[in-house]
Amino acid sequence: MTAFVTRHPRLFTGIQVMIRYISSTTFSPKDHYGIDILPLSFFENADYPGSPPIECLVLYKKKTSLPAARESFLETIRHYNLFSSRLIMIDENRFALLYCTDGFQYMVLPRLDADAAHISIDDVRHMMRHVKTLPGEPLFAVTIIPVRDGLLGGISCSHAIGDAVSLMLFLYAWGCIHYGNSFSKPSTQRLFSGNPVDFDTFDSVFAPPVSDLHETIRKRAENSQETTRYHRREYFSDERLAKMKNGATSENENYRLSNNQIINAVLLKKYHNSIMPGTDQIRLRIPINLRYIHPDVDPLYIGNAVFSTVIGFSRAEINRMSVYRIACRLKEAIAKMRNEHYVRSIACLSKFGIRYRGDIFKTLPPYDPDTDILAANLTHVNDLESLGLGDDVGRILYMGSTMQTSFTMLKEKHNRLFAEIRSRYPLESPKTIHGTAEVP
Repeated sequence: MTAFVTRHPRLFTGIQVMIRYISSTTFSPKDHYGIDILPLSFFENADYPGSPPIECLVLYKKKTSLPAARESFLETIRHYNLFSSRLIMIDENRFALLYCTDGFQYMVLPRLDADAAHISIDDVRHMMRHVKTLPGEPLFAVTIIPVRDGLLGGISCSHAIGDAVSLMLFLYAWGCIHYGNSFSKPSTQRLFSGNPVDFDTFDSVFAPPVSDLHETIRKRAENSQETTRYHRREYFSDERLAKMKNGATSENENYRLSNNQIINAVLLKKYHNSIMPGTDQIRLRIPINLRYIHPDVDPLYIGNAVFSTVIGFSRAEINRMSVYRIACRLKEAIAKMRNEHYVRSIACLSKFGIRYRGDIFKTLPPYDPDTDILAANLTHVNDLESLGLGDDVGRILYMGSTMQTSFTMLKEKHNRLFAEIRSRYPLESPKTIHGTAEVP
């Protein structure tokens, strides 16, 4: 019987960790659940190992020192400890998060002698460190690039840690800590309660090589390495939204539509031919955020608090239907799922986080990159462009999703809405991410 002793204060200053792990023949991960190991749910086990990360590029415009940025980052990690975890395999095709002293990567690159507006987003993305959701790998990476007008922060986060809302809450807290502002602590419904582990001393049986993983995971990991993506930003002014809603009202004055429903309908109508050229069937996957709907889930829950509704269209239907009719179909599908009764029937809160009823996924079509578009609404995370810190702090330059094709709704300062369109195929009238093009 082999014993492993960890004393690893290198990243967590002032913390001396002393944990004993014994060889895999006698070590039971279950004994550490909720302490330094958190098992993934059925849903997370099925979808996330091998999958690409959530990524964004943030410009921090306020002058700040690099050491201060790192120190505030480490302080944020102490509160949001899920962001310092690695993936381990605890059973056949079952995975968990292990709390590690080095479960993240923080890299500072040489300064670029240019303003952020004159730097290619794609060039920066190639410079960033990208995480892999595979056993033994760090699951969170930050790449800092000084530029003339501030700092660029390239963020790469495994979906095994959490959803996009979780990432935004982390970035918000980091900014608050850095600039000395107060912030709400994350929910403890899914956080580690113990001390971080030195991964180098952890038994390697829990981190098998990719070749030993299930074929589905291996293929997913191979596909996630594809880096060619086309992206575009579309802005929607208040005037434009009002015009579109008035047009919808003229078809049925008693049926009110949200901004998100109208925008998704407009984007689907405009881009379906270019982003899904090889299929006659197209599906929108719209995540339903359980925060504020499920009574047991904390609004500050860190993890995956989403469930998707899938709405299918034929290409002929999209061409034939008005924007209003498409939006109505979205509204009706979402309404069936976005209520307390439904989310209670599919999910409950365990001591290790949200757990979904296993059989619910038998009725949910598996993700197909050739037909599926993710339509995510992040406008409910207030003031993303400045991360809630004031007009002059910074803004999001790019927001990517884990799916190959996506519409991501965001909100900048002064509540102006915009959408990030992401595709494997060239978009109509491609423009830079800094453009202010509007949908005709």
